[in-house]
Amino acid sequence: MPLIIEDGSGIAGANSFATVAEARAYGSARGLVFPALDATVEAALVNAADFLETFQARYKGSKTDAANALAWPRKGVFLYSSATEFSDDEIPTLLKNAQCQLAFDATATTLQPSYVGQEVKRKKVDVLEIEYAETGTGSATVTPQFKKAEAMLEPLLNTSAGFALRTRRV
Repeated sequence: MPLIIEDGSGIAGANSFATVAEARAYGSARGLVFPALDATVEAALVNAADFLETFQARYKGSKTDAANALAWPRKGVFLYSSATEFSDDEIPTLLKNAQCQLAFDATATTLQPSYVGQEVKRKKVDVLEIEYAETGTGSATVTPQFKKAEAMLEPLLNTSAGFALRTRRV
């Protein structure tokens, strides 16, 4: 599947914020080596965009158009306590960098695993014994964490779970 890049204008069917060239440049600057096949990097970028979409409800502002395929572009976004609104026809570099980092991570692991982890059913201390629940029967799920990408996203996310107040000096 070819990449359809969201450039901030609300591209129909967009599935990525970053291009393969941008991902490779990001990686090169950080000593990260992406796979040689562009198709593999494209798939990783789409998986990374899918992961970024899970933050949709936590992003600042609101989508410029509800029909947009992806969560960005957005309006009403103020970065770093700025009184100036981020342009609603651009994609933040932070978001692109986070996608590139996640795409690199996606080449080594699954960003959103759909399996249930093994839950410890019984643990015996003396003469060490551990019994696991059958796969799929436990309630514990394995949730990977991508701290570097999530740190990049932090300025784009609302800080409170319920509501946010923004103060503007006049």
